[in-house]
Amino acid sequence: MWNNVIGQSRIKKILRSSLEHAKLPSAYLFLGPEGTGKDAAALELAKAVNCLDESNLGLEACDVCANCIGIDNFSSPILTFLHARPKPSESVGNPGPKEEDIEAIREQLALKAADHYHNLEIPRATEIQVGQIRELRISMSRSMGIGKKRVVIMSEADTMNQQAQNAFLKTLEEPHANTMLILTSSNPHRFYPTVLSRCQDVRFDILSRTEIAEALVDRDELDATQAEFLSRLSAGSYSQARSMISEDIIEMRKEIIKFLRSALSRSRKTALAEISIFLPKAAGGSFIEKRVAVEQRLLLLTLWLRDALALATNAATHVINNDQREDLDKFVVNFGNPSKIIRAIGAVEKAQGLTRMQLQLRPVMIGLVMDLEAALL
Repeated sequence: MWNNVIGQSRIKKILRSSLEHAKLPSAYLFLGPEGTGKDAAALELAKAVNCLDESNLGLEACDVCANCIGIDNFSSPILTFLHARPKPSESVGNPGPKEEDIEAIREQLALKAADHYHNLEIPRATEIQVGQIRELRISMSRSMGIGKKRVVIMSEADTMNQQAQNAFLKTLEEPHANTMLILTSSNPHRFYPTVLSRCQDVRFDILSRTEIAEALVDRDELDATQAEFLSRLSAGSYSQARSMISEDIIEMRKEIIKFLRSALSRSRKTALAEISIFLPKAAGGSFIEKRVAVEQRLLLLTLWLRDALALATNAATHVINNDQREDLDKFVVNFGNPSKIIRAIGAVEKAQGLTRMQLQLRPVMIGLVMDLEAALL
């Protein structure tokens, strides 16, 4: 049911109205920050369109009929769920996907089926490739057999490479009458304008602290105090809040302050030493675990700098890290020019984007040190 989607009352009203008046477009583009429920809402819409329980009048899913269950666990032929995949092997003797990649995809989709807010973490999966679009066009030409409408959900659709976007344009230009496309994205600037123009965009809101805290209590069984604390650090993203449940946030915030100080020490040796300490601490073994941990720290650094900006502009009521007020005040005394802090925030956001692209982390962090120096010193 729609309460499977956290918050987003405005979005739910829009989608229910489209269902009620039978005015669903052939292609949606769900836009919004990561962790706000775009994939979850897309799956809920797919279920509502195909639910077999007529008592719901086609406005929401029953969650118990064969179609709803099949869509929920990605086993229904009604649903095609596209996402970035590792590039296939080009080996002459063994072309195609690698066995370990197939297993990783299988495991991640199982986690996504169990929890629609799960972010897929597949090693080396950086692009949606043209081969996937070609496969999609072939599958769409086949008879569906069951269900009311085939639904194609393309998660993080902005990861389509240039060839894939060009091929996908043909699908958008020649929509199938019985098919609905739902693209989800946190980075719409990566799309060709022609792709954007052929989709009806629905812009998701960041979640409120109350909505995130309640979800953490209800879904993750946190106590109210911990849930409220994590909601303040979430930047409106339920996924971000939940990713920090098992982390020592107090220690992590100390790390990012040390990193910031080292970046502004004018000592490249000190900064490089701090990076060397910072990255292993962020490691859980695999590159993905390390990347996620670095993303968490960069998020905390962004929030910390925004607190400094709030203090520098006499907006102390917006400060999140109140327990670090002494460090924030000292920072503002030395680096309190609002325009410089804004440039520093931009530097961290740039590093966040590069990290999400799964680039090597050390060069990204070294670049961040240089960008912070340029912004603040």
